[in-house]
Amino acid sequence: MQTKSRKNAARCLLMVSLAAGIGVITANSASAHMGIDLHGAPQTAGKGSVIFFRPGHGCAGDATNTLSVTLPPGVTGAKPQQKAGWDLTSTADTVTWSGGTLPDDQFDDFGLRLTWPKLPAGATSQSFYFKAVQTCEAELKVTKSGQKASITGLLPEHKGQKVDLFVDDVPLTKHGVGIGADGRFTILTSAAKLPEGSQVIAKIKGQQVGNSATGVEAWIEIPTAGSTSTLSSPAPSVLVVA
Repeated sequence: MQTKSRKNAARCLLMVSLAAGIGVITANSASAHMGIDLHGAPQTAGKGSVIFFRPGHGCAGDATNTLSVTLPPGVTGAKPQQKAGWDLTSTADTVTWSGGTLPDDQFDDFGLRLTWPKLPAGATSQSFYFKAVQTCEAELKVTKSGQKASITGLLPEHKGQKVDLFVDDVPLTKHGVGIGADGRFTILTSAAKLPEGSQVIAKIKGQQVGNSATGVEAWIEIPTAGSTSTLSSPAPSVLVVA
């Protein structure tokens, strides 16, 4: 896993197809990482519906901890699905699931009940775009105070094991650091060993298991009417029919 990739927004491509009057999100197998699953239900203007957001992976291999979705204009009655282990917050146009853990090698659905608006007179269909931002929290937290620094780690999947720490590719400690039964560890070091902009990386048996970078992947671009240009991070969408 390369830490630099966590600093960049994800690039995905989604295609909308209409089959038997149902708007369906179809993911491009090579690049799509955020989809909307309709569970086969028709999406009809002026009617209520339940849709499911499905992140395809974490941030460069790290677990997803937050998913925030912005509602398109006109969509009303939004009621998010409660998920065990996740906190729910919402505003007039945004729903956020946070505080949970979705490992990179697993998938889950984040449901949202809503009501589609009626379409403009004469329109037979319309695409509604949901801006989505996925965040993977840093496993290692670096705190500096004068000439001293501390590194606190949270690696619950590796409790009881020993982890080797590196600043970029340079070893930070001579020996492995023990991870407690709660998945946490803390070490003290010199602030001089942690130059500004450097990344602290945790490895177990040579395999990276965490770092100090927070990963963010975003699908927020909405196409302009009539434009044929390709978007680098298009928002997932649902096609609603009259």
